[in-house]
Amino acid sequence: MDRCLAGCCHRTYPAPDRAAKPPLRIVRCIVAWPCLTIAASLVLTIVMSMVGWMSVINYATLPGKDGNPFKTVDYPVADPIAKQLNAFTQAQAHSNTVLQQQQLGRRRMHEADNIHSARSPALAHLAPVWQFATAEPFALPRRLGLVIDGLGLVSHSSQPARELSHPRRQLTQTPQTSTLTVLLLGFRSSTDSLSPAGLAELCEMHQGLTSSASGFDGKCLKDEHGTCSLPMTPLAIFYGPPGYNPEAFDVGVFDLSDFEACARAVQEGSANGGSCSTSSYAEVAAALGTFFALLPHWLQGSFDCSSEAGQLKNVTHVKLLAAKLRASSALSPFAGVLNFFFDKDFAEPQLESRHTRAVYSYGAPLPGYSTFLPDSSDPTLAAEAVAQKTAFKTWWYEEGMGGLVCSNGAGCSDTWQEVEPISLITVLFWQEFLIILLGDGLLAIVPVVLVFLIVWLHTGSLLIAVVTLTEQVLSFTSALFVTAGVLNIRWLAGQHPLAIYIVLAIGADDVFVFVDAWKQSFYAGPEVNASLEARMSWVYRRAGLAMLITSATTCASFVATALSSSAPDLTNFGIFTATVILIDYILVMTLLCATVVIWHNHFEMKPGLCCACCQTDGCDLLCNNPKPATTTERAQRIATGQGELIKKGRVVRFFEDVYPFAMIRRLPARAASVLCLLALVAPMIWGVTKLEPQTNSAQILPDSHPFQMFFDIYGEFPISNVDSTVTISIVWGLDEDDPLDTSGVSMLTDPDSPGQPRYNPNFDFDAAAQLKLEQACDLLMADENVVFETVDVDGVTTKNVQCWVYAFRDWRLANGRSFPATSGPTAAVLEWRASVSDSSWDEDLGYQVGAGGGVELVWTRIRVESKINERGRPSASELRLYYDAWEAVAADINANVTASLGTSVQIAAGAGSDNKWVYMIQQELYVRMALVGCGVGLGIAFSVLLLATQNLVVATACIATIACVLCTVIGAVVFRGWQLGSSEAICLMTLTGFSVDYVVHLAHSYMDSGSLAAVERAHDALRTMGVSVFWGMLTSVIAAAVLTMCLLQPLHKFGLFFLLTIIFSYLWSTLFLMPLLATIGPRPLTAAAKVQQAP
Repeated sequence: MDRCLAGCCHRTYPAPDRAAKPPLRIVRCIVAWPCLTIAASLVLTIVMSMVGWMSVINYATLPGKDGNPFKTVDYPVADPIAKQLNAFTQAQAHSNTVLQQQQLGRRRMHEADNIHSARSPALAHLAPVWQFATAEPFALPRRLGLVIDGLGLVSHSSQPARELSHPRRQLTQTPQTSTLTVLLLGFRSSTDSLSPAGLAELCEMHQGLTSSASGFDGKCLKDEHGTCSLPMTPLAIFYGPPGYNPEAFDVGVFDLSDFEACARAVQEGSANGGSCSTSSYAEVAAALGTFFALLPHWLQGSFDCSSEAGQLKNVTHVKLLAAKLRASSALSPFAGVLNFFFDKDFAEPQLESRHTRAVYSYGAPLPGYSTFLPDSSDPTLAAEAVAQKTAFKTWWYEEGMGGLVCSNGAGCSDTWQEVEPISLITVLFWQEFLIILLGDGLLAIVPVVLVFLIVWLHTGSLLIAVVTLTEQVLSFTSALFVTAGVLNIRWLAGQHPLAIYIVLAIGADDVFVFVDAWKQSFYAGPEVNASLEARMSWVYRRAGLAMLITSATTCASFVATALSSSAPDLTNFGIFTATVILIDYILVMTLLCATVVIWHNHFEMKPGLCCACCQTDGCDLLCNNPKPATTTERAQRIATGQGELIKKGRVVRFFEDVYPFAMIRRLPARAASVLCLLALVAPMIWGVTKLEPQTNSAQILPDSHPFQMFFDIYGEFPISNVDSTVTISIVWGLDEDDPLDTSGVSMLTDPDSPGQPRYNPNFDFDAAAQLKLEQACDLLMADENVVFETVDVDGVTTKNVQCWVYAFRDWRLANGRSFPATSGPTAAVLEWRASVSDSSWDEDLGYQVGAGGGVELVWTRIRVESKINERGRPSASELRLYYDAWEAVAADINANVTASLGTSVQIAAGAGSDNKWVYMIQQELYVRMALVGCGVGLGIAFSVLLLATQNLVVATACIATIACVLCTVIGAVVFRGWQLGSSEAICLMTLTGFSVDYVVHLAHSYMDSGSLAAVERAHDALRTMGVSVFWGMLTSVIAAAVLTMCLLQPLHKFGLFFLLTIIFSYLWSTLFLMPLLATIGPRPLTAAAKVQQAP
């Protein structure tokens, strides 16, 4: 027992003498045939790369695929919410197929559920922009596709711009009635953007965009009468002709104790009574009459805001009226009109709205053109659309509109003092964002170049630098052979490009370790340098084992990330990255090793390519055929006294003897170093406890970028009457326990095949079911979670419930049939659908072919519009409140459910993480995975370290160091204001894999030392790995620092996270682990001690 316990703290036997071991067989082969080894490595990895990429491309081009090798399956597909969504999506697709095969009529494709057009035609033009802004941070391929599509600028028009089948000479459109582009303006102020001074600046800007702009009449969007359409602006609420008189509305009516009851009674047209007194009813009815007279002006009224016109109304009264209307629950349907202009914090008593917004639309065809068809397959028509966009851009720039509205970051703070305008114009957005993507793309390439140059600088060999970059690239490309060719994962995730930077750091680190071990072997003695085989074997054992431990730990960390994730994206990324690291290690031990042999035989003792002519006889030494003696031959001569020992470089001596050894040589210095870092980690641990899930929308650009400021401003407003909202489907017919059959399918291998829907076997559209559906529609019409339909100028409102049963009932009653249908209900539904031309209800009915070959109704749904902004990205906690509210709605509907109809489920519209409920569980998953990933990573690292060092004290010290690195990095990003979103969670999942390398290298070298004193063993570890660790750190820091300059936040955050991890890992390993091991680290037993422990 004593010997076992002693082995936890000491090596029972001294370290073996590596010099006495015979050369390895693999080394003999590499030394004998280095060119063959290089050729075999290159050919094998190139063939693997080709096979892997061909497998991915072939899969992407299979029938039914979209040709894009990148897929986005970034949500937990096994979650019940995700399974419900996938089951319903597949059920819709199957029903479409049945109708097409049976030729039962036209049917809308289910993709209509995924992206809804905005209620405002002007805002509908911006749908791709909102998709771009709200896509998940690592859905970069999807964003690139949107940019490419956006450069074509899909047309949305008040008059549909479809290509007609008439001859081209007859193809004409009414001038300027199709939307060419839309200008969106967001305004922010330090106090109130709608103060009199703020309104004056808004008016000046409005005039600059319209009446003062030369040629505006030839660019504005026009109605069917040829009049420029009115912009959406808050000025229409505060300005108007004499007939528009907001002060006529007595806001004191809101103070009546029974105002809410009376307001509801007036809108319902019922007689006063109940909780509404007679006098109050009359007073409220008069007030609402005045309000309904004001409403048309708010929606469609014209105004002249110039000071000469004198149309400015009492600003305080108008704002008080707006605040009262928004606060009234009875008048909530009308609040949406005001919500577009007043931010979510606008309320009594301050009556201040720091933000407001406006929309201006521009039309086509422009004068001189007959059509505007940007989507046309006719090259001439498409070119005509491009010419019009170019003409508009030229007019925009010549008129100085960009400076007027601060577009694209144009500085105009000197022009506007009260309000700061931030604009986005669609015709310019995509090209501006393409510039951002190109700029970040170039920055993303810079780390590759810098790593190449640093390796060249450190090794002094252009050949080794080229081979290093080659093996890193081939590691990335050939990994697809394993994932796609062997594991059948034939698609790429949005996170895959990050593996390039991971292998850049790890691959460069491995090269430094190998090359530095080679250089150290020169000083290892005559036995090591007896032959090239013996020397390379010494390097192979020393460097190979050190790299194997770090590579195994990092691979295991990424495999753990893959296995612990239920999101196929992250599983694919984890497996792929682990494979990349493994292949990189193999190439270092073969391709790089053979390259070092050739370099040793022909180039090592020659001057460098760049500086050859700067040295005496440098060019002759470089170019002449006679080769100078190799370093192995020189070492042999030195051993026999025939040569002088070559001194180590200053940088090498500095990291071997000065930093950090000179700082930790004495015990007080070691204690101070350890205590200082422990003092640093204390507040960082507090920061870790403050890490919380993301509570705001994920950003794609920095806070200071104009585009991001625009998106942030638009997030400051509640739902308005022109905003698109999320559609909720109440669905009957899916199996209640398990709606999706996933047997035989895996979204990891086939992301486009989530499974097959399971239907409720008892579903029957009988009379009881029809009445229950009608009752469900009635409940939804009265539910507070359903948004009101868009307000019209007459003040008519209704809940936005799309209930096909109402239409079915009305059709049957209008045609002399009874409701509910009692005989052949499915046939009755099909008869109704065949008898009407409106196909809008087809997407609410699901069919399958029955056993007898006939069509059966197997599912149905009711669609309602929720109060969730479709364009927003609420936090997971906010979405959970919405989800629970809709679950309660579904529970109310399911009360007293009929057996034939079964239990309903509520499903939000949208595919994948664009679905709000799926996005919610995705964010919750990231929180769990980040914590689990760090914990599992630490557990794996401890196991590998314990196996490698065979010492509990060293393994524990290493894990404590890695844990401190984790806490320090997480605490640092928390203090920067980061929350746990998708970008941050993915960074945390890879944190453990990054933080182990330097710790493992130094700990392994400590255990490999033959010295007796702990201080000397630490010194030996620094001599062996100090310079390699430094150069690895420097390479990673420079590469990461470049990424932090990217504007795209996923790259920026990954770069910053990578940077902090590398810096803190280096500091903790050199200034904490080394002093700790130098103080309490294990030492080999002396001969006397071993005799005492002998049995």
